[in-house]
Order: sequence, then C-alpha cells, then structure tokens
Amino acid sequence: VNNVETLVNVLDIVVRGGAEFAKTGTPGSTGTKLFCVSGHVTRPGLYEVPFGITLRALLEVAGGVRAGRPLKAVLLGGAAGTFVSPDELDTPLSFEGVRAIGATIGSGVVIAFDESTDLGAVLRRIAAFFRDESCGQCVPCRVGTVRQEELLSRLATGAARGSVKSERELLADIGQVMRDASICGLGQTASSAIESALRKFEVF
Repeated sequence: VNNVETLVNVLDIVVRGGAEFAKTGTPGSTGTKLFCVSGHVTRPGLYEVPFGITLRALLEVAGGVRAGRPLKAVLLGGAAGTFVSPDELDTPLSFEGVRAIGATIGSGVVIAFDESTDLGAVLRRIAAFFRDESCGQCVPCRVGTVRQEELLSRLATGAARGSVKSERELLADIGQVMRDASICGLGQTASSAIESALRKFEVF
C-alpha cells in the first residue's frame, strides 16, 4: 500500500499541513512526483516535479532529446505502461491527465526514443521481459507471454502466418485474455505497452 515516496509525502503533510501540501500539483493529483527519465535525453536522471507538469516540459527539464534529434515516442510507466506519441506531449502528468489519453503514470518511468529507434525491437524486448518474469502460476500469463513474444518475432522477421492483420488481431486477442484472466498485475499489464505502440505507430 505504501512505498517510500508515499511515506515521505506523509511527513511533508504532517509538517506543513494538508492544505499547504495540496497547493502543489493539481486538484486531483496533489504534491510532487518522482520521474525516472532515461533513453535518448541529454540529462537522464531522477526528477521530482509537481504533478501536472506536461510531458514536454519534463523532457525539457531533462535537456530534451539528445543531439536535437526528432522524438519518435515516449514510453510512460515502464514496461507495463503506455507509449505516447509526439502529438501527446502536452498531456499533464497527473493521474487524471494521463487517464484522458488512455495512459498511466505507473512506476514513474519515462523513456524517450528518438527517430533512430527500431520500435519493433523495443517491443520484442518488452515481450521477452514479461515472458521471463512470469512466475508460471496461471496459464493466461505463462502461455500468453510466450505466444506474445513469438507473434512479435514473426512480425519483425516477416514470417507472419497468414496476413499481418490476422497476426496483429491474434496479438490483441492474447492481450485481452491476459488482462481478463491473469491472477496478478504482471500478466494483466504484459500487453499494455505493446498494444499502445501498435495502435499509435507503424511498427510492422
């Protein structure tokens, strides 16, 4: 229920009072939030910023995309998070702000990818992570993460069984089953980043 970030905020509320604490952030997301910004940014690091700062502003705090290259995508919330497109950079980083675009703040991880990134390779790495991290207790996650990784590999290597469209539809079906039937959050979110990338970008 509580992590270190929450406990530190409790101390701040006790010392300053709830009303004073709530002056920072947004009405629905008060206080500050730690974001771990990495990837193709000039100054990767851990940044504490007020809730409600836009994703664009946070990337600027981290020095912007390195070498001034165009931004291709941002992964918000880590491997179990959501990909965000460049036209969504003005989204406020608050619980209600990211919810409006179907995203989640999640762990606070923000990974920026410039135009040189092979998103297909990134998705395969995410799929391999979930395949390896599945404890194997429930079938939807144990089998689903393996099939998800296999499908992405086929799409990436041009070895689709049937049409690319049918393979992507199967990938979406597997993701839905994992969300609906997995026991824990790992299986329930194993397809989140992958499905968001396939919706927003021409990956395969």
